[in-house]
Amino acid sequence: MNPYTTLASVYDRLMDQAVYDKFCTRITGLLHRGGIEDGIVLELCCGTGSLTRRLSLAGYEMIGCDISPDMLDIAREKCADLPVPPVWICQSAEELDLYGTVRAAVCSMDSVNYFTDLRQLKQVFSRVSLFLEPKGMFLFDIRSRGMFESMNGLSSVQEEDDLFCTWQYGYDRKSGRGVHQVDIFSGKDGSIRRFTEWHEQRCYSVDTLKAALIAAGFSSCRVYEGLSTRPARTEDGRLLFVAKK
Repeated sequence: MNPYTTLASVYDRLMDQAVYDKFCTRITGLLHRGGIEDGIVLELCCGTGSLTRRLSLAGYEMIGCDISPDMLDIAREKCADLPVPPVWICQSAEELDLYGTVRAAVCSMDSVNYFTDLRQLKQVFSRVSLFLEPKGMFLFDIRSRGMFESMNGLSSVQEEDDLFCTWQYGYDRKSGRGVHQVDIFSGKDGSIRRFTEWHEQRCYSVDTLKAALIAAGFSSCRVYEGLSTRPARTEDGRLLFVAKK
């Protein structure tokens, strides 16, 4: 099953929504430091629109792009009450095609790791750069190699009244590919249905990502430890990239 098909309907129940508050606070702070306090912002791989909504409420005109129509349906409903509802586009990131330019682009929750072919990743960066205004910013986070290695072999469980979800993680050091299996059990009145999704990601080194950004037309890139203000000194945990065109 394609990722984020069945998972789309329960995704918001499984995610800690406070994480999006932290992402929004950090991202808006960085955008303001870069002189981008308003205007059009693109969220690539926007999912169910949780961050899109928060950035809209922070004063940005949002475009949400995702390849999953199931996720976009939820995002559209979630953001329908906003004073200026986002524009939603169902596209793959490497085929991004906008009507005009944006002041900034955001891609969160390690979505960049889902581009498992380096040529595909370079195409994504090129498309973002193409539609980014001069001095525009591109912010994204990744799972580092250290994070993939620490998760290898781990399992986790989430449970609610009518929902039981298991996550099983694997990682192959040679290929740099990480795969996690998601099993969703849901139902009421004794009737239980099981759905399984496979998610594949790839880890990239900081040097590889910086080189791809420069090749796509970005002039500079800073890397931070997660959502902190500390510059990344190792390739462990979650890393936040802030690239400027």
